[in-house]
Amino acid sequence: MPSTPQDDERELADAILSGTHRRPAQSFGSYFGPEGGSCALGAAYEGIYLLPEHAEGTHPERLDRLFHCIDYVARRCPAGCKKHVPIGALIVHLNDDHRWTREQIAAWLRGERVVAAKPDVAGPGPDAVEPG
Repeated sequence: MPSTPQDDERELADAILSGTHRRPAQSFGSYFGPEGGSCALGAAYEGIYLLPEHAEGTHPERLDRLFHCIDYVARRCPAGCKKHVPIGALIVHLNDDHRWTREQIAAWLRGERVVAAKPDVAGPGPDAVEPG
């Protein structure tokens, strides 16, 4: 049974979604990529601070001061692997290893059930979020 998201998890989800509007492309392996995109944590940072258009190499600093859950709340990976780590590390894991969209990660943070395409499916696939 999924646990109930805390207020800061919902606020983190809102920051991620806000950041995706500013940088529509998603990055993998870096917070802000050369294509002008952001990963999920980069999107959260962008959702709080207005960054310059070229933010490649920028490292989000002290998001844990705004969102306690990043370092102090651990969860099991919702994609089905065995990882059980703090939410900040889990967000990076979902973004980079499972290739979840930033919208899927935000939905998961809000406590919604996320249905992701299977990894063996070619291309991005029709990922969906179901109300939880």
